[in-house]
Amino acid sequence: MVYSARLGRNRVGRMKILLLSMPDSFEHMPSIAVRMPNGALTSLAGNVDAHHQVAVADLILAQRCVRETVQRLMAQCNPDLVGLSVMTFQRATALRIIALARLLKPGVRIAVGGYDPSLAADAYTDPTAGVDYIVRGEGEITFRELLRALESQTDLAAIPGLSYQEDGCWHHNPDRAVHTLTSGEIRLPKRSARVLRGYTFLGRQIDVIETSRGCTFDCSFCSIIEMRGRNFHTYSFDRVLDDIRDARAHGARAIFIVDDNITLDVRRFAALCQA
Repeated sequence: MVYSARLGRNRVGRMKILLLSMPDSFEHMPSIAVRMPNGALTSLAGNVDAHHQVAVADLILAQRCVRETVQRLMAQCNPDLVGLSVMTFQRATALRIIALARLLKPGVRIAVGGYDPSLAADAYTDPTAGVDYIVRGEGEITFRELLRALESQTDLAAIPGLSYQEDGCWHHNPDRAVHTLTSGEIRLPKRSARVLRGYTFLGRQIDVIETSRGCTFDCSFCSIIEMRGRNFHTYSFDRVLDDIRDARAHGARAIFIVDDNITLDVRRFAALCQA
């Protein structure tokens, strides 16, 4: 089946968006002890234009009732677009969830992002996958520009970091340059967009923040260099502290820092701890 990459010509204004992370958990992070939020989804939610209606659901909180949860969220949110964040070991689950979303709403648009779609796009361009858009690499700006293009019906070819299907063919735009994080263009996450609750680490309510992105080492077990090249960029301390305050305001009593390599700059790390 061939899916069009465009929304209906009569669709303008606010879009309803459902962002999902997969229920599969790492072996070393059993969900009975660790239920960590996906920081990328709330970052996407915080960086789309404010008039859109965005719901974020981490399906790790619904491992025993994934199908029922997706069915309920699709009915409640009635999304124009469903976005999925996927790692390689979650690929099979993601494809099943995409199939379910299309069964529940055949006209819904599907976007995928994260490590697996970025580094193994062929798995998502197969006609049976049911995907319309692949957001490669860092997603905040690319996803924002995708939504703007869908609203205005402008050309998707001008969006770096985007792959899209149109008229039965896939088009892969040039990569987007990694963000230096210094301009303030990437806004804080929108934690209020979450529609599921229960993020815990050993019984304490937890949230995730990031203070930097990237690494300059090329370890054999890691995909960071493949994903974004050999670089290291940092947020300002003021921005990091605002993020921590926001996490606390949303109930967090523990913080997990998701930086690729926070100790790469030891002096900065020490100063951050003091801050």
